[in-house]
Amino acid sequence: MKWFILLLAVSLVSCTHYHNSASYYSKNIERIPDPVYGSVAQVAIELEVGQAIGTAFAIRNINNNTYMLTVNHLCESRFKEVVAFSAAGPKTERNDFVGRTVYASSENDICIIRLYDTGDQFTALKFAEEPPVAGDRIFTIGSPSGTFPTKTDGYVAGHDMLGMVPEGEVSSDAEIKTLLVTSVPAFSGNSGGPLYNERYEVVGMISATHKRYPHLSISIHYETILKHLKVYFKKDFK
Repeated sequence: MKWFILLLAVSLVSCTHYHNSASYYSKNIERIPDPVYGSVAQVAIELEVGQAIGTAFAIRNINNNTYMLTVNHLCESRFKEVVAFSAAGPKTERNDFVGRTVYASSENDICIIRLYDTGDQFTALKFAEEPPVAGDRIFTIGSPSGTFPTKTDGYVAGHDMLGMVPEGEVSSDAEIKTLLVTSVPAFSGNSGGPLYNERYEVVGMISATHKRYPHLSISIHYETILKHLKVYFKKDFK
């Protein structure tokens, strides 16, 4: 009887172990690469205080040139020379391109870069058609502390109720600067990285970390970005 109980116990342990192994391991799992890797670049810009390094992402390809978006605190002004490095992939090498800043807005921390002779290196990202809501999962690819490309994720904490009003006396028709607050980790070098949803649509751009709550990051809302792109490109931008 004791041997029967021992054999039964061993057989039960074996079955449990086999079942768990099957549930955690499968040869049929397919790894699908994130297409956004083909849209981002690490950018270096020479400033008076030294070289600034951050992230940018492609928004449009025109005449063998790629227009990229990044933050103005990285550019500081127009006509700055830029060197951009693409992300290396399984079948692609890390390439570098030169360009310059062509648009700068300190008000909303937005800068547009034009890279020359890029060919089909970068794929322009699409912007979301609907605003993100609290709880949405989002991602970014950037260059924290110079490590590029680094992908991190998190969730939207909120946006509308966290909009910021311009300083000074506010009139009834004052423009609201809408920002996104998320739990996506951000460090020096993440600035300018795209904030995108599970459909690979841009919902914002990483701009800063929250001073009071360092585990939160602040991004520029995509609707604010689109207003500036329409100004520069002189037509609707989607």
